[in-house]
Amino acid sequence: MRCPKCQYDTPGDVRFCGKCGTPLPRPARAFDPDKTETIAFSCVELADGSLFASRYLIREVLGRGGMGCVYRVLDTKVDEEVALKSINPEIASDAKIIERFRTELRETRKITHRHVCRMYDLGTDGENLFITMEYIPGEDLEAMVRRLGKVPPGKASVITRQVADGLAEVHRLGIIHRDLKPKNIMIDRDGEAKIMDFGLARTPHGVKLTEVGHVVGTPSFMSPEQLNGDALDRRSDIFALGVVMFYMLTGALPFEAESTLTLALRQKSYRPPNPHALDPRIPESLGRIALKCLEIDREKRYASASDLLADLDRTDLGFDTYEVHVPGRAKKKPAARRSGGLWRKALTGAAVVAALAAAGFGLRTFLAKPAVTTAPPQEARQAAAPVSPPASLPAAPAEKPKTEAVKKPETAAKAIPVEFVTKPSRATVFIDEVEMGLTDDTFFVSPGRHAVRIRKTGYQDLIASLVAEPGGPGRLSREYRLVPRSPTIGTLDVTSEPPEADVFIDGAEKPAGRTPFVLGVSPGAVRVKVSLSGYLDQAEDVEVRAGEVASLFCPLTPRNGTVDISCDPEGAEVWSGDELIGKTPFTKPLKPAVYKLRIVWKGRGERQDIIIVHPGEVLPPLRYALRRPAA
Repeated sequence: MRCPKCQYDTPGDVRFCGKCGTPLPRPARAFDPDKTETIAFSCVELADGSLFASRYLIREVLGRGGMGCVYRVLDTKVDEEVALKSINPEIASDAKIIERFRTELRETRKITHRHVCRMYDLGTDGENLFITMEYIPGEDLEAMVRRLGKVPPGKASVITRQVADGLAEVHRLGIIHRDLKPKNIMIDRDGEAKIMDFGLARTPHGVKLTEVGHVVGTPSFMSPEQLNGDALDRRSDIFALGVVMFYMLTGALPFEAESTLTLALRQKSYRPPNPHALDPRIPESLGRIALKCLEIDREKRYASASDLLADLDRTDLGFDTYEVHVPGRAKKKPAARRSGGLWRKALTGAAVVAALAAAGFGLRTFLAKPAVTTAPPQEARQAAAPVSPPASLPAAPAEKPKTEAVKKPETAAKAIPVEFVTKPSRATVFIDEVEMGLTDDTFFVSPGRHAVRIRKTGYQDLIASLVAEPGGPGRLSREYRLVPRSPTIGTLDVTSEPPEADVFIDGAEKPAGRTPFVLGVSPGAVRVKVSLSGYLDQAEDVEVRAGEVASLFCPLTPRNGTVDISCDPEGAEVWSGDELIGKTPFTKPLKPAVYKLRIVWKGRGERQDIIIVHPGEVLPPLRYALRRPAA
């Protein structure tokens, strides 16, 4: 490609000129439906409480993506909550893209599976284009892993099975997701996993919700063939599911790198360890399943999601799995297990009953009044603070009355469900200064008076008291309207090219985050330094005003790389294209680019080589030998 500044002809598809370092324009490419390409634009937000398209009441922003913003809305015509994705105007103005949306929607609406988010409709409101889909209350898998550190093996196996079950149906219809990652997997309040966001999906007809010329995605979860831009099939989704499994089990990614190129090279040269070696509590067989999904050669992976499910069924015999249930809802009956597992559970139950009987518990009382403390982990976490845990059981002499032995479990069983509803929703609830979760969820509290604090960014804290009386009307419900705070702080928005650069605020020694970076700060001048390995630091003074967003974009200048070239014999000329850049021994900084080298010694011939210089990189020494041709 020819440099627009110095007219130097740089070989290969590179971003910088090999002579002057000027950023090069990216060439246009023909549309290929088998390659992962998508678009990224800024998101235009709708205000909470506004009515959109004369039908949808905006309740809150759920997330932002490359195509637009996603909201939780109330469909006033059917009085039901749905999710609405507002498409960015830059995309919606293209008639070809709208036609792709329609074709894509016709395909994805065919997916009616319990582990796949339903797509509803494509609509317009003036110049605004939007898609409605199923609203799934809960949290995405990325948030769950951040909250737990890593997912217990039993629960990770359940989630993997549910995602694989949904993928099997998606693949049966000839659709490839191509962007499977924890952020696109929702865990609802029943602990059920649902696959979200088919914005990068390819249908049997080859159309997709993408535009040509903008290659983005989530590289850490991409298969090697997807990073290389090769044709994809369902085994690419299997690879992504393997990365998700590894991330759930260990809390880390199997392949990590600073750039897409380095990530592609690491996938080919590095074999991640079995998660069992990192945590002995993880069954080795479950780790082997994840590693088989992560095979670089797609022929060695599972041929289908059904094959993966069959292998998971055999692995699950090594440990008990469980599901997360919403308080107050009936638990689902577990699937039938092999006879050996049933006998083990029966013997375990018998042992528990015998131990309880020895401790003074009557069997009839135990079966009639189960304690709330046997709830699944999420429910137990919500009930932990307000409900006093049962005291440790004494040796329980035979003459001690049974009523005293069951006194604590009876108290725990009287926990009262309570629900908080706020406008706006999804505010954080504290009960007796213990964080319980978000509003619109159900919590359990013990009888008595409790202090309640509800907190949401941008709004004043709401402080109230709650009196839970035993024998009341059952579930308690409280509704509150939060009062917005006066704009006393501003917002600092820092982006960079390339992204993932460290952001330092007011000379701090430790970075406050990485780009893209958003932070609420006090009004005034803020000193911002953006730093990335291989690039020159950039520092700017940004004026932040109360209630406003101060944006800073930093196009980082790459540092030169260092090249060391020697030749036998020395004194050979070193050429880059048609330019003589030195003679051996040659040690010189070069701008980041791809160089086509020629090492020339008249009378002895020449050697040719292609090297890639990355920002700030010191290349290993290059050694060449030129021999005089035989007479």
